Amino acid sequence: MYFKPMIMRNNPFIRKIRIFFIHFIRKPIFILLVKSSLIPKPRKFKPFYFLDENEFHSKEFAQALLQIESKEKIVNEANLVCENKFQTLGSDLVYLGEKINWHQDFKSGRIWTKDFYTKIDSKNSINGSDIKVPWELSRFHQAQWLAKAYLVTRDEKYSEKFFELVNNWIEENDFCFGVNWNCAMEVAIRAVNWILALHIFKISKHFSDSIEQKIYQSLFEHGIFIRNNLEFGRRNGNHYLSDLMGLIWLGSFFYNHSFGKRWFHFAKKELEKEIQIQVYDDGVDYEKSTFYQRLVTEILTLSSLPAEKLKKPFSKKFKTKLHKMFSFISEFIIDDEVPNVGDCDDGRIIKFSLFEKVSEMRNLLAVGSVLFDDGILKTKASKIFTDVLFLLGLTGFQKFHSLVEQKLVTKSSSFDHGGFFILRDENFFVFFDASDIGMNGWGGHGHNDILSFELAYRNQRFIVDSGTYVYTPDPEMRQKLRSTSAHNTIMIDGQEIADFLNLFRIKEDLTNPKVLSIQLNNEDVDFIHAEHYAYTRLKNPVVVNRKIELHKTKNQIIIEDTFAGNGPNKVEIFFHFHPEVSVNKIATSVYELKRNDLKLKLELPQFSHFIDRVEESFYSESYGKLTINQRLRVIIEKKNHHHNSFVTLIKATD
Repeated sequence: MYFKPMIMRNNPFIRKIRIFFIHFIRKPIFILLVKSSLIPKPRKFKPFYFLDENEFHSKEFAQALLQIESKEKIVNEANLVCENKFQTLGSDLVYLGEKINWHQDFKSGRIWTKDFYTKIDSKNSINGSDIKVPWELSRFHQAQWLAKAYLVTRDEKYSEKFFELVNNWIEENDFCFGVNWNCAMEVAIRAVNWILALHIFKISKHFSDSIEQKIYQSLFEHGIFIRNNLEFGRRNGNHYLSDLMGLIWLGSFFYNHSFGKRWFHFAKKELEKEIQIQVYDDGVDYEKSTFYQRLVTEILTLSSLPAEKLKKPFSKKFKTKLHKMFSFISEFIIDDEVPNVGDCDDGRIIKFSLFEKVSEMRNLLAVGSVLFDDGILKTKASKIFTDVLFLLGLTGFQKFHSLVEQKLVTKSSSFDHGGFFILRDENFFVFFDASDIGMNGWGGHGHNDILSFELAYRNQRFIVDSGTYVYTPDPEMRQKLRSTSAHNTIMIDGQEIADFLNLFRIKEDLTNPKVLSIQLNNEDVDFIHAEHYAYTRLKNPVVVNRKIELHKTKNQIIIEDTFAGNGPNKVEIFFHFHPEVSVNKIATSVYELKRNDLKLKLELPQFSHFIDRVEESFYSESYGKLTINQRLRVIIEKKNHHHNSFVTLIKATD
C-alpha cells in the first residue's frame, strides 16, 4: 500500500508528473484494493502515545485546567454533547436526536447516501444543503469537551459518551463510503481529535479490548486513506497541509509499524517544503485570508508537536517561518477581534470550547509564546488558555506563567512579501490590503479586495470587510461577498477586479499590485500608497491607486484615491460599516459614524461631481451567519481627464 513518492523540485514539469502519479496511478490502485477488500490491517502493535498520558491524569493537571476554565463551564459543555446538542457553523444549539446521523446536514435536512467516496459530490448544493455541516460534526471537536469534563470530574459517563460516539461513527461510516470519507482534510482532522482524546480516555473502563482494536483499525484506515488521497495540485493550500498534519499524527501514533514510519517521514519532508512555498518570508500565508492564516498556523504548530516528542524535530528554517506566522497574527488582532480579510469558514483543527468565538486567536498566540519564548506573544494573548495545557502539558503551563511579558509598543507595521500593511497609533487601526488576490493569482480563499482596508477606532471596528457567509449552499451570495463591491475599495465601470471562474477560482489575476511609497512610525504621519492594474484590461483602461494617511496629532485618516486613465469611466467607491455602527448624514457629503459611545466623522469632498448614498448591504461575522449592515456608495462619472482624485477624511469627534 505504499508507493515511494517522487521527489518534488521547484520544476513545473516534475510537479505535473507528480500530480499525474497521485491522481491517475496511486489513487486508482488504492480504489481497486479497497473494492477488493485487500486493505491491510495493523495486526498487533504498540501505539505510541506521544503526549504524556500519565500527566493528563495527575491531580496537578486537573487543578491547572480549573485555573483556566470553571468546572461549571466545562461540565455544561460536555453535558450538551451527552445530550446530542450541538451548535455548528452558524446554527443555534440543536438537538440531533437519540442517535446522530453522521451523513445529514441538519440545517437543510439533506442526507447524503453512503456511496463510495469518489461518487460523493462535495461541490454542488441541493436545496441549500451544506456538506460542511456533517463534516464539521465528524471532525470530533466534541471529543475534547468530553475529555475536559472527564479530567475534572472522573465521571465515566463522559468516557462512555466518547466511545459511544466513536463506535457509532465507525459503524455508520464504512471505510471509504459516505460523505465523511470524501475529503482527506476532514479525515485528518478527525484522526487528530481522536488521537488526542485517546490519551485521556485510554484509562477508562469503557476502553475495552474490542473497542480498542476497532478504533486502532479505523485510525489505521484513516492513515491509508489520507496517504492515497492527498489533495495535491498545481497550487497547494491548507487542505494539503492538513493531510500532511494527519499523517504526522497518525505516523507518530503508528510509529512502531512500518506504515506509520513512512507516513511520518513523508509528511515531515513535505511540510518542510510546503511551508517555504505557501508562507512568505514575513509569515503571511499565501491564501491571503486572516482566518486561514490562523488555521494554517494551527496546522503547522500541531504538526511540529509529535515530531518533537519523537525527537525528530522540524528544521530551524521551518520554526523561524512558523514563528513569523504567529508574529503576523499578533499584529492584526484587536483584543478578541480580527480584520475579516478573505474567506472565513470557522475552520479549526482542535477546538477546546463549544462556544469559543470564531475570531478568538489569542489562544493560539498563547501556545506560540511558550513554543518560542516570546514575551510579546504572551502579552498579546493576555491570559493562558486550555490549548497551552493540553498541547504543551504542565511544563508549557508553568512556562507560560514564568515567561516575562514584554511591553507593547504601539506602532505601524508592514508585511511587504504578503502585501499587508498596518497603520496604528493609540486610537486608530487600519489594515490595508495591497496584495494579490491569493495563492499567487489562483484565487482560492482570497477576495476581490485589492486596496481595500478595515478601520478600527479605540479597538472598535467601524469599517469592515463583508465576510464570507457560506460556500456552496448559496452560490449567489458566495460570489456577492467575494466581489469588489463587497469590499472597501474601488470598482471601475461595474467590472470585477478579477472575473470569477467558480466559487473558489478566478479566471486571471491582472492586479499586479505595487507599493509606490510608504512611511511608517513617523512622529506625525504614517502612510501607505499603492496601485493595481486590473482595470487596464478595460476598453478605457484605468490604473487605480490609493494612499491612506494616518495623522496622529490630528487624530484623523485621509484616503486619497486616484484613477489614472483617459476615460470616460464610472468609478464607485465603497465603505462598509460594522452592523453596530449607526450611519447618519449630518450635512452635504458628511456622515457621523457612531458605535456605542465612540464617534467618527466621514467627510467627502465638497464638490458636485459625484453621488453619495447609504444603502443596505450584507455582513457575515462567521460561517453560516448573515446580517444586514449599511454601506456608503460613492459614484463618480469620470470624464476624459487623465487623472481624477477623490479624497475622503475620517476623523475622531469624541
